[in-house]
Amino acid sequence: MNDDFLFSEDEPEEEVVSTAPPYEILIVDDDEEIHTITKMALADFKLDGRPLKFHSVYSGEQAKAFLADNKQIAMTLLDVVMETDHAGLDVARWIRQELQNRLIRIVLRTGQPGQAPEEDVIARYDIDDYKEKTELTYRKLVTLMYSCLRAYRDLNAIERNKRGLEKVINASAEVFSARSMHSLCQGILEQLVALITHSDDAMYCRTHGLTAKTRDNQEFEIIGGTGDYARAVGQSVTQDIDWTLVNELQNLERSVVFRIHNNDYYGLYKTTGGRQYLLVIKDVRELSELDQNLLGLFVNNSSIAIDNLNLRETEREAQRELLYSVGEAIEKRSVDNISHHVKRSAEMAGQLLIATGAGSEEAEKLKQAASVYDIGKVSVQMELAQSADALSIHDYEEIMSNVIKGHDYLSQTDTEIAQLAARIAQDIHERWDGRGFPSRKKGKAIDINARILSITSQYDALRTQRSYREAQDTGAAIDYLTLHSGEFFDPELVGIMIDHIDAMEKIRQRYSDII
Repeated sequence: MNDDFLFSEDEPEEEVVSTAPPYEILIVDDDEEIHTITKMALADFKLDGRPLKFHSVYSGEQAKAFLADNKQIAMTLLDVVMETDHAGLDVARWIRQELQNRLIRIVLRTGQPGQAPEEDVIARYDIDDYKEKTELTYRKLVTLMYSCLRAYRDLNAIERNKRGLEKVINASAEVFSARSMHSLCQGILEQLVALITHSDDAMYCRTHGLTAKTRDNQEFEIIGGTGDYARAVGQSVTQDIDWTLVNELQNLERSVVFRIHNNDYYGLYKTTGGRQYLLVIKDVRELSELDQNLLGLFVNNSSIAIDNLNLRETEREAQRELLYSVGEAIEKRSVDNISHHVKRSAEMAGQLLIATGAGSEEAEKLKQAASVYDIGKVSVQMELAQSADALSIHDYEEIMSNVIKGHDYLSQTDTEIAQLAARIAQDIHERWDGRGFPSRKKGKAIDINARILSITSQYDALRTQRSYREAQDTGAAIDYLTLHSGEFFDPELVGIMIDHIDAMEKIRQRYSDII
């Protein structure tokens, strides 16, 4: 018995249909018999449970056209001599240099070895092997398929890992923003999933407290996802979770625990601050001890990073509250009761800015600047600022000249928030129609932050009770904004404000005044 292609004459076993995606193989040869023999010899070949799917072309030009449209080919068995003596060599060079495909494995086969000496070809071309057709027996062909497809599989894992790492690096430039931290988590998740699993479906979740959670109270939030969960970031977890297993993990004393159940990986990390982070990967392959340690390390380290971000958010919230307190102290000079007018106006201004398409960071800066822009009021006499009587021209000019001093005070400080507050102080009393104070700016020449705050501040003032008048209802306040749209206020911003009036009213309810 020789070592050539062998085909059993036994009765065929019952075929089991594989559900794993196949490795796609391109046969390039002008001899039809080579296609037939190759397909028959490798009909039962599998790697990692994945069968082969064959494609056939019969010339170098056909190979180029096919490969240009099919990026998923794992390996090509490429004849050297076809329409020309070096057609296969031209295709190999084209794949690497023009198509820029570094993943596909290339095996050259030739029936005329003298046309292209093996040593010269191996040295000059980026190929995996070079075989004479007469020496490529069944066993050698199978060995060749294992080595090439394993290389393709591992290179794909490295490439996917590289893409995940690039996302982490890109996100690290903005690591101090909440949005970039989510991007950082997403990148690390994709990197690990690509490196140590065959699954694309994974999610990273966050919750509060150390008590067991159930599906009903929906306390888990997805903060990173791949595959089926990529579009679910920000949503609560309502399905695809074995809650009994999660509860068991929560009840264990260790801070980092994991378990593989029904081919799904569950990893849980509990922080000292009371948060929990859950990593779920669906349909994982068998994980080595190293793989499991990597996953545990990911859950641990990324949870610590997010906790640090949450601490920064807490500090920023405290800073914002301090600025609101300063703003309300300033506001106290012009009203005769305790009011959260400054806080409400600032929060609504941030909401309105986001509604125009701006980001959360810009909105946060506006809210902080809106708390202190009116610092010039400290120069106004208390009796004059709180007067309920009609002001004389002289009184009005005195108030406005002192209020505008806020710009002078704030512009002396180099911080971004102070400079923004200075611009607001400069433009807050301008009017859309150009008849405002002090520079008679018109339309979009007025700073957009000042245009926004003039609307939200006026709306909240109308909706708030004063000693000399009752609060107006929502409809009346909207009517006022509409009436003066294009006169006092930016008409486009007034329209957006009205479209989001329910959200604005929720802010007013959240920061209602103490009666």
